[in-house]
Amino acid sequence: MKAAQFYGVGDVRVEEIDEPEPGPGEVLVDVAACGICGSDLHFYREGFPYTDERPVTLGHESAGTVIETGEGVDLAAGTDVALGPHTPCLDCPYCESALYNLCRNMNEMSTRPGAFAERAVESAGTVVPLPEGLSAEDAALAQPLSVGLHAVRESSVGLGDSALVVGTGPIGLGAVRFAASAGAEPIFVSEPNDSRRSIAGEFGADVLLDPTEVDPVERVREATDVGVDVAFEAVGHEATLAQAVESTRGGGHTRVIGVFSEAVDFDPGELVGYQRSVAGSRSHQLGPNLANEYGVALAHLADGRVDPDRYVSSRIPIDDIVSDGFEALLDPESEERKILVRP
Repeated sequence: MKAAQFYGVGDVRVEEIDEPEPGPGEVLVDVAACGICGSDLHFYREGFPYTDERPVTLGHESAGTVIETGEGVDLAAGTDVALGPHTPCLDCPYCESALYNLCRNMNEMSTRPGAFAERAVESAGTVVPLPEGLSAEDAALAQPLSVGLHAVRESSVGLGDSALVVGTGPIGLGAVRFAASAGAEPIFVSEPNDSRRSIAGEFGADVLLDPTEVDPVERVREATDVGVDVAFEAVGHEATLAQAVESTRGGGHTRVIGVFSEAVDFDPGELVGYQRSVAGSRSHQLGPNLANEYGVALAHLADGRVDPDRYVSSRIPIDDIVSDGFEALLDPESEERKILVRP
């Protein structure tokens, strides 16, 4: 079968590899699509940290159809499912407290060999059957949407609260959509990319700000007098973290979703002087709780509250994953948002 194999920084090759076989408690899935995640871009640029084995198949935002099951699996062949990205150990102190996304022994590569492949094996407990009317290809969006959903749920944002989302890539768009669903208004977004900024209005944003043209902090303060109640940082850079925090009111909260590739300087006086708070948000619910947030994301996709065709900017064959996938998303002039790879 075809798979996109990571050999090293900037080196991904589409090759024929052996098809995996499901073991006890596992399912073999015919992959309909796998999204290119921001973390995949980090791996492509900086290296893959979870194993020294090379090559390795990347890809974790996926969905498809069960075509074979291992011993002890009740799920029927032919069932369309969304695959979870990681499998917690179920045995560490965090797992014992049902905080599975904080598992200290997380299997980051539970999808074998990885979902940028025609077929993949996953634990039956790490797949979620799809609601009626949702295609397996579009269901691959459940994972990035759930990241934004989890951040909103972990924050204090609620009915009538003002909010700012800094960065409206796929994760930020999810935060916009679910903050709107939670009743936040107005919702500001700060995004320099024209395509990503303009689409945010369709996901529930009220005020669209281009940080290359205006100072988002000043504009937010002008509109709200004191700042927003809650901000979401969905970029992972020093400047955007400062922008998010400084846009909140006294007593306001910032939830950090962005993945930072290096340490940044931050002035804690921005917290102490205004009694603000900052917290992180890691992935989404996993393990036995995977369906709690996947179910919400899948329902939004199935009933049109999230339009897959507006969320996705391109759908490409696996043979083009480097030129039209990784390289396109890394191009600062590109208008790509979310790219789905069809194996």
